[in-house]
Amino acid sequence: MAFERISKILEAPDGSFIYAQADHAANQFRVVCSGCPDLQTTPYNSGTGAILAASYHAEHDPNQKHVPTR
Repeated sequence: MAFERISKILEAPDGSFIYAQADHAANQFRVVCSGCPDLQTTPYNSGTGAILAASYHAEHDPNQKHVPTR
């Protein structure tokens, strides 16, 4: 299967768009940010974790320095 969006699309203060995605068949979760292409390579253990990370990234930590991934 392919990744599908599992969260609403959030907008960061710098104008970037952030959302969480899931591939349920492969049990993979990630966050996509239009301003941070490397963010997609960070795996998350659950859809909830990816959604929370997307929200936190959009609102508080655009450089994702303090978002735990495990």
